[in-house]
Amino acid sequence: MKNLITDIEGILVGCAEDHKFSTGVTVLSGPRPFTASVDVRGGGAGTRETEILKLESSIGRIDAIVLSGGSAFGLDASSEVQKLLLEDGKGYRVKDHSIPLVSSAVIFDLIKTNHYWENNVSIWRFLANEAYKNLSDNFSLGSKGAGYGANTATVKGGQGSASSEVELSNGKKIKVGSLVINNAVGNPLLNDGPNFLSGYLEINNELGGLTLPKEKFDGKIRAKRISNNFQQLNTVIGIVATNAPLNRIQLKRMSVMCHGSISRSIHPSHTPMDGDTIFAISTADENSQLAEEINKLDFTIISTIASDTFSRACNRAIFEAISIGDKPSWKDLFNN
Repeated sequence: MKNLITDIEGILVGCAEDHKFSTGVTVLSGPRPFTASVDVRGGGAGTRETEILKLESSIGRIDAIVLSGGSAFGLDASSEVQKLLLEDGKGYRVKDHSIPLVSSAVIFDLIKTNHYWENNVSIWRFLANEAYKNLSDNFSLGSKGAGYGANTATVKGGQGSASSEVELSNGKKIKVGSLVINNAVGNPLLNDGPNFLSGYLEINNELGGLTLPKEKFDGKIRAKRISNNFQQLNTVIGIVATNAPLNRIQLKRMSVMCHGSISRSIHPSHTPMDGDTIFAISTADENSQLAEEINKLDFTIISTIASDTFSRACNRAIFEAISIGDKPSWKDLFNN
């Protein structure tokens, strides 16, 4: 296993960055559509096509998810991915039409410029085109894709991913994985670092194998814990995935549980300036060998491990990032 969300068969990820404008796009898609749900907890979310994933919706499936920089401007990336999916013959059939369904969420990483368009086409459409054409089962973490321009209160943000294997009560094994863009208002570090708030979840030295700290959390460090730029709208957005045959209600609950992953990885979380959004998807179909009802105990175990992978992905986004601009990276500060 590569410790990526693409360890789950049927999931591909592509990334692209624009160094000049310090932004990027990450696309998740695959050969088949996904059963999906979403949960939005931040106070300033920027999203597209999340209504179709609500439990009262008739659809509940998607062909791709786009995570993008650019705030609301970055939602334009979804239109390009939709066009490319249509060219590949994918989409939801409505009478004689095929309509690719693309859900998306964005982070705020805008710089001071009005030159985001070239010949009336936004840079995020160009980035989405490149990211879609880069779809693969292998991709890079840190300052890549939608995480290129990401920051947190204390250190450079970025793109993270993690995966795990889970054994069910019947002996069958399933996989869970997460993909995160960590651009939080809060601080991902335990006090002044170098340890991460949820670093105790580390597997196989994915965070450098730091010794577990003896120090306790100091809730009095207010100034260092929240970004002092209150005009900046930050967020953590991401995707949690499994090959277990979860229905839409179960996927909704799994995405809810994964919001707890943000709370234990970032302090504070879900603030009025955040746009925290988590998509949950399943790659399973009715013909899958796993296609049988998941009992409550197994579902709780699946969602708990999935939540752990989301926290680990939040941490790996920071650990793998490099410095871009004025914000120091974790490696600059602690990897000496």
